[in-house]
Amino acid sequence: MGRELTHRIRHLIVCRTDRLTIARQKQLLALRERCGIHLTLLWHRPVTIALRTLLEQTPYHLIETLPQARAVLNHTEHSPDGTRSAGQQGPTGPASSLDDAQWITSPAWPDGVVTDRPKRAGCPGAPDLTSTKSSAPPGREQSRTPVDVLAARLTTVAHPLHATALTIHAVTGADLNRLALIRGIDINETATAVKVHDSTAHRRCQLYALPTWARCLVRAAGIHGQLKDRAPDSPLFPLITAQGGEQLRLTATGIRYTLGHHQ
Repeated sequence: MGRELTHRIRHLIVCRTDRLTIARQKQLLALRERCGIHLTLLWHRPVTIALRTLLEQTPYHLIETLPQARAVLNHTEHSPDGTRSAGQQGPTGPASSLDDAQWITSPAWPDGVVTDRPKRAGCPGAPDLTSTKSSAPPGREQSRTPVDVLAARLTTVAHPLHATALTIHAVTGADLNRLALIRGIDINETATAVKVHDSTAHRRCQLYALPTWARCLVRAAGIHGQLKDRAPDSPLFPLITAQGGEQLRLTATGIRYTLGHHQ
């Protein structure tokens, strides 16, 4: 499970950890516990009482010299089964060979299943799907870009909310206005479906099945929300879709992905 949540990243190094709030530091330790990763926190000040208190319940090693740091990196560079850690790997496989650094677009977008909303009732979240017809990504037979290239680009997005928003856009074609309406409950627990709202009136919301390749990326937003203690029915992307989605557009530009909209 840990390898799935971190997309095979085994070692995370965080610089200037002393400048983070206690809440952020606790989130990092929770990430380590939940995902089973090797976590290195770089602390650029004398060790404080607050830090010692934070680490009381966490097994750790204190590294104070450069040779010690190099030894730790050499030790964690290879996984227990003898393969190199994904965080240290160079590009391999078909996704890398297909990725020629050109601008890419998503596969052709399908139509979602229109869901009913009971009268005088709130719009429910995405239901659990017992199965999907195919593990292949949705879309017509001719995709505008190879899906493995798209998935490889999206997995390089560092922030989980940005990665999830771009993945949902890639699968559903939801524009920025519709992305802004997606709530935590609109991604079901198994990350097999996402609900996209037509408007705040919720009269023609659509349910989309998520392909296998997208599920790890989409689950990231739910995990992020749990670490932030966000209410499940609160919007997932209020900040990155504000001001014309400037933040999300910058992220898309960074991976050379074209943001379009569902016709």
